[in-house]
Amino acid sequence: MTPVKLHVFPPSPNSRKVIFLNAHLDLNLPLEMVDLRSGAQKAPDFLVLNPNGKVPVLEFDDGSTLWESNVILNRLAGIAESDLWPRSDQRYDILRWQSWEAAHWTPACAPYIGYHLFNDTSINLDAAAETFHRFAAVLDGHLKGRDWLAGAEMTTADISVGAILALRAACHYPLDGYANITAWMARLEAVKGWSAADEMMRAA
Repeated sequence: MTPVKLHVFPPSPNSRKVIFLNAHLDLNLPLEMVDLRSGAQKAPDFLVLNPNGKVPVLEFDDGSTLWESNVILNRLAGIAESDLWPRSDQRYDILRWQSWEAAHWTPACAPYIGYHLFNDTSINLDAAAETFHRFAAVLDGHLKGRDWLAGAEMTTADISVGAILALRAACHYPLDGYANITAWMARLEAVKGWSAADEMMRAA
């Protein structure tokens, strides 16, 4: 099976992961826009690709698809034989951080997205802050003395965990005092492909 297309919505942090990887590895996969604002993810043709009605989706030349952003990252990096998804037991450490992102980090950031981007003023940001600081402390503590999350070089773990922080200014995440996260994000933002994802997000 050969990947032929990525279905994405650029403002989505999960789409950002694969947009970044596509640019970083020069995969040159076409990007099919799925406008979540218009409900395109609920269209019958799209639900054939992903019955969950979510992006991103990786489409293959035989018509099969792969969904879940972190799995797509690892699959594409594996096809490219990139060290972002090394052929070693380091993969388990990467998977640990990708699981942590999906189970803890993204849910901790989500209330700020809802409040600041979707104007949901029913969200209690004081309560959200308690959860956010709990997991930000885990991430900041792990990054102490490290440049990257899982090993000496960037891996798909960094892409998975860092993508949602592209919204940190717009969503006012309470990141003051987390110097290790700030330094890590500066490294990530300097990597080839990050600015391309920024441009697509702004243009959407």
